[in-house]
Amino acid sequence: SSLDNKRDTYFEHHRIHSSSRTDTKKRKAQIQSNRDSHATSYERSRFMEYSIDQVSKYEERKQLKEENRERGFTDYAQVNQKKYERDVMKIKPNLQKSERNEYDDEKAVARLAQHVKGQQEKRAKLHKPSVEKEGDRVSYINQKNARFNRKMDRAYDKHTQETRDNLERGTAL
Repeated sequence: SSLDNKRDTYFEHHRIHSSSRTDTKKRKAQIQSNRDSHATSYERSRFMEYSIDQVSKYEERKQLKEENRERGFTDYAQVNQKKYERDVMKIKPNLQKSERNEYDDEKAVARLAQHVKGQQEKRAKLHKPSVEKEGDRVSYINQKNARFNRKMDRAYDKHTQETRDNLERGTAL
C-alpha cells in the first residue's frame, strides 16, 4: 500500500543520512581522542587530513596575509608604498630579466599597459567632475547638499522668495 511505501522511503532516507552524520561524528571523535592521547594542538590534528604540500601552502598564505595586513594609517608615503607593493604582486614581474637589464616580452608590456589603464579608469570613476547647469543658483557644496537644498526649496521657497530677492538687490532690512 501507499502507506507502506511512504514508511519504507522515510526509513531508507533516514538510514542513509543518519549513517553519514554518525560517520562524521565518529571521525571528529577519533580526531579529538588522537589529539588528547598525543597531547598535540588542535590545529595540528586538523591538518592530519591534508597532505604536506597543502598544509605548507596554507601556512605560507597565512603568513603572507599577516605580513600584508593593514596596520593603520601613518602617512601617505606608507600608503603609496603599500599600494605599489600590491600592484607589483599583481603584475608579477620577471625579476631575473630586469636584473640583467633585458626587456620583458610583449605580453608583459601589454599586461602592464592594461594595468595602468585599469588604474586610470578607477581614478576617473572616483573623481567625477561636477557638472553645473547654466543659470542654476549654486548654493551647495556637494550632490547630497544639492539634493537637500532642492527639498528645502520645494517646501519653503514660496515663503523666502521675497527675502532672497531683497538680499540680492541689497535692499534687505
